[in-house]
Amino acid sequence: MRKRSNSAAEERRQKKRKLDEKLSPLSSLPDEMIVSCLARVSRSDLAAMSVVSKRYRSLVTSPELYKTRSELGCVENFLYACLLTPPDPSPRWFVFRRGKPLFPIPSLPSQAPEASSVVVLDWGIYVIGGCIKGRPTSDVWLLDCRTHTWHYAPSMAVPRAAPAVGVIGGKIYVFGGCWGDKVDSLDWAEVFDPKTQTWDTLPPMPDRKMRTLHIHDSIVVREDKVYAIVGKDKTYYYSASEGQWGRATTTPPQRNPRDWCVIDKLIYCVDSKGNLCWCEPEDLDREPQGMYYWRRVKGLDSLNKKTLSTSRLVHFGARLKALWEARKIPNASNKNLIDMLPGARLSTCGGNLVLFWDVIEGDQLEIWFAEISLERRKGPEMLANILGPEMWGNIVSSHFVMTVDPFLDHYKVLHSVSVTL
Repeated sequence: MRKRSNSAAEERRQKKRKLDEKLSPLSSLPDEMIVSCLARVSRSDLAAMSVVSKRYRSLVTSPELYKTRSELGCVENFLYACLLTPPDPSPRWFVFRRGKPLFPIPSLPSQAPEASSVVVLDWGIYVIGGCIKGRPTSDVWLLDCRTHTWHYAPSMAVPRAAPAVGVIGGKIYVFGGCWGDKVDSLDWAEVFDPKTQTWDTLPPMPDRKMRTLHIHDSIVVREDKVYAIVGKDKTYYYSASEGQWGRATTTPPQRNPRDWCVIDKLIYCVDSKGNLCWCEPEDLDREPQGMYYWRRVKGLDSLNKKTLSTSRLVHFGARLKALWEARKIPNASNKNLIDMLPGARLSTCGGNLVLFWDVIEGDQLEIWFAEISLERRKGPEMLANILGPEMWGNIVSSHFVMTVDPFLDHYKVLHSVSVTL
């Protein structure tokens, strides 16, 4: 093991020397010209350049470089996944690239193993709140995806487990996830400004009964509103411009969506039957039935809907289960928490839809991945005015990314997010 480690270290030193030699003519140029050159280099090569010198490291991580890359159309999409892999108590982070296996990156030993929320802002992934040993935390961590380094961000005013999060105007909005007497806290909802590194209080949801129910995951940011689900089927939003709350819709119980994402302003979900569904953004505010207008994405018959509907990638600790049992909403006494909250993970990467889910085969657990491209088409001509357009999916890639044998406990995909760099 030591010989292998020494060999790898020597290889890195040789690579650094070669890069230093190649870049020496570049070093005589002004920073602006170097940034213009680096903007055309792939992300993997930029990571190698960052170890050459402090100057290059500073330029590789500078805002000017990523602004130039965006202007030149040289940005790349990277999919990040966070997994809990028993018996390791700490979540592990990976980068996933098409056609390649999960590639591990430095993880955070102190990250909450359950019920944290994540949000992407610019080049970073914020990990917000969560449960540590059955208790919520107010911790906030930032993963710098340019260098794969972790930074401690200012803590929230109150601890939160599975809060709803969303980004509007470069600020992070966080609400819910409070327990006990914190439900009535003036800091029930907060907003974080990365520029000033400060948290400010938002007005809490006025309906206290709704605040005491389990609020989880932001659905979507539409215009200046952050939508979230309260309990299992009530949809609420916070308007940043108006500084107030509003109720949007009631989600039809036959859909019971598991997870959400937005692609080209259309909203997608995986329902409890394993179907991939979509709706127009204005359907969020339809009355009285709101999201009754969900439609299935067609062309995905080869996806195993049975395993999607029974996926149990997301599990919750005993504390959250006990809270759910104590606060079950009327007429839902036979519903378990795992049946109400996300199982398969759904996200987007480069305009395509991405799914993670698990399949149990005997004593083996397989974690599967699928990337789906989407195409909007006109519906049947005779029914076009009634049914509207159709959405068709094409499976770009589908395969398992991890196998656990023997199967001892569920591995969990805690988060799946895309970052543009």
